[in-house]
Amino acid sequence: MNNEDSMNNEEARLSFAGIAFGAIAFIVALVHFWAGPFSSQPALEQTVAERAVAIRDSTIAALRGDEVESVQEPAEFTLDRGIEMAVPIFGGIAIILGVVGFALKEPLRVAGGAAFLGACGIAFQFAALALGALVLAILVAAVLSQLGFG
Repeated sequence: MNNEDSMNNEEARLSFAGIAFGAIAFIVALVHFWAGPFSSQPALEQTVAERAVAIRDSTIAALRGDEVESVQEPAEFTLDRGIEMAVPIFGGIAIILGVVGFALKEPLRVAGGAAFLGACGIAFQFAALALGALVLAILVAAVLSQLGFG
């Protein structure tokens, strides 16, 4: 390793910190997807049934001309909720550090790696959430069709 490479690595502290934050975000998202959830969750059948009944009741109320009340209780803070919040925070910090490192003319590979790892963590968590919502919507639609609303 010559002096120029050593100097670039010493000057790329922000980008290397971004790589660390991005790696943490990505690893935590993967672990939470494969090993989670870590706190107790209602059974899938219960969730689907509750959603289907709520949709049926609000549809009937709307057809009758009654006012439909939609009250959503705030979610309690659990370990899973904390992880869901931590991944985009760490991913965002990684992206910001990568962009700042790029602006400060740190090596492009290091700054880009930081931004890439942060974006991967956020994107993986978002994709897992979107897939879960899609599966839940399909199950609710199937239950509603069995109840005669389809």
